[in-house]
Amino acid sequence: MKMRKRTIGVLAATFAAAALPLVAASPASADQGDCEYSLHEAGYRIGPKVEAACKSGAEFSATAYSTCLFSLLNIGVRSDHAQRACGIAHA
Repeated sequence: MKMRKRTIGVLAATFAAAALPLVAASPASADQGDCEYSLHEAGYRIGPKVEAACKSGAEFSATAYSTCLFSLLNIGVRSDHAQRACGIAHA
């Protein structure tokens, strides 16, 4: 009986240790794909320039949002759409 409880305890600990990285790795915020989808929903065609802008917006840097925003504005995305998409990418 004692051995069975110990085995169950070990299996439970192993399962918890295996599941922890999956829980920790789940996205807590949006990303490049969500930025692109936001623009797609607003009626824009998603090409290499939009992909690059959204990718830069999803980076972890102090200038990521502004780089994304200026890139989208330079290719003709309306200001409110660009702000929303870059905000989503940078969130």
